[in-house]
Amino acid sequence: MMVMHSVKKMLCAGLVHGDLSEFNVLVDAHGPVIIDLPQAVNAVANNNAQAMLTRDVQNMTRYYAQFAPELRKTRFEKEIWSLFENGDLLPDTELTGQFEEDTQAADVDGVMLEIKAILEEEQERQLWLRDKDD
Repeated sequence: MMVMHSVKKMLCAGLVHGDLSEFNVLVDAHGPVIIDLPQAVNAVANNNAQAMLTRDVQNMTRYYAQFAPELRKTRFEKEIWSLFENGDLLPDTELTGQFEEDTQAADVDGVMLEIKAILEEEQERQLWLRDKDD
């Protein structure tokens, strides 16, 4: 879907529209053009960017699914955000609309052990610096 290509390119530039609907898309000879950007947000600096992108994509999917019902099964919002979050989203990235949820539980204990090890290493470094200066 060409609109998702435009949404992807905006996110590559670090922007999320934030109020995207069929009323904010014009079509010319070159394809869709997204308009009405005053409320666009910085995708990295705004804590609501992911939710806004999800709403934007779902709005567009819902609208275009009236004409292409197969779009109802797509998960562009999750695919696009995951690629963005992992640093793999590029303007020429091909989107499939498919997304496999990661159902693996987070290793909280492993993360906490890593944090503890880093803190201990920093404490040792600080002691070494203090002893060196004495």
